[in-house]
Amino acid sequence: MVNNRIRELRKSQNMSQEALAEVIHTTQQAVSRMENHAYDIPSESLIKMADYFNVTTDYILGISDVKRDYNGQYRMNQEMDRCYDIVLRYQKLSEINQKTLRCILERLEQAQKESEETSAKEVDKNAENSNL
Repeated sequence: MVNNRIRELRKSQNMSQEALAEVIHTTQQAVSRMENHAYDIPSESLIKMADYFNVTTDYILGISDVKRDYNGQYRMNQEMDRCYDIVLRYQKLSEINQKTLRCILERLEQAQKESEETSAKEVDKNAENSNL
């Protein structure tokens, strides 16, 4: 069902509804309604979600259980090949070190998001100053 697919994809990325809303340029309330099937998914939002999660729109809509078409699977395979050595190294770590690495990765993601938000605010401020 659609609501389960959107929620499943979002949670697989440890995303909040607010974060997904930002990605697809809508509100947290709209994402909640989409997840609870109380709201038809706008085409633009559906396409953005499919692109972001690297799945087909049919998968999100529950029409198909196949997550990726041939091109999507090919891109995923290329990415997996590129990161294969990282996966092997991760698998060799103890469980506690794997958990530590996941925590470090989450912190890096947070820091990157904060940096991007700061940069966006600076761009807005510079644009505002240039209009004065």
